Amino acid sequence: MERPAIPPDAASPLQRGLVHRVAAEVRWAFTPPRWWLSGVAVNLGLSLLWLLWEPVRPEGHRDWVVLVGTYFASFILADVTTTNVLGVDASRVRLSLGRGIELRRLLVAKNLALLVIVGAPTLALTGVLTAINEGLSRLAVTLPDVALPILAWLGVGNLVSVVLPVVIVPVRQRWTQRRDLRGTSRWLIHLALPYGLYYLVAPVGGTSRLLLGSALSRSLGPVGRADVHALIGALLWVLGTLCATAYVRLRGLRLR
Repeated sequence: MERPAIPPDAASPLQRGLVHRVAAEVRWAFTPPRWWLSGVAVNLGLSLLWLLWEPVRPEGHRDWVVLVGTYFASFILADVTTTNVLGVDASRVRLSLGRGIELRRLLVAKNLALLVIVGAPTLALTGVLTAINEGLSRLAVTLPDVALPILAWLGVGNLVSVVLPVVIVPVRQRWTQRRDLRGTSRWLIHLALPYGLYYLVAPVGGTSRLLLGSALSRSLGPVGRADVHALIGALLWVLGTLCATAYVRLRGLRLR
């Protein structure tokens, strides 16, 4: 499938305010061939299938709603829509950078678009499950806890997106170029990497293999720990974004 031609003013919304930039990214996500949405849809389907195979089971004091929200947030974002935000949209990215738009602005706009498309529905699902099962008072705990993996994924995704950007091309074209071992290996690694990262943090069976913020003092209380979790997620996002821009400043962005 050939990608549609890009109109001359395609990057102009990205030169306006933040709201216009995010709206432009969301519109692009819903415009054929819908590369972002296809990845989100596939991972949503895989997450449901895996949930049937191995249900999430809370252990000890761990909150079932948080586990479910973390599970879906982590699984759905374990896709090249998160770790290849520039390569999936290489043509528009090149056009925007050529018009002098800063990489940081591009990353922030794309991250906020992913929050609209994936993060907001996940948090809404968490809120509904919390209200039904635990009451509205628990929202101060469950929402920040689920925000942690969402923000952390976006931060890690920004860094991976500049270290290993891969331009999305039709699978048929990849097959014709299969003898290019370096290019094929790079493509396969970029496809597998999100799932490898997911394996490290996934709450499979109710137990995360890498518990971010697990060393926090219990004296903070549930709400205090949840607030710190949200802060950790925000810091990871900021750190990942800063590292991504620093990397490009030193090494450049090689979209190929």
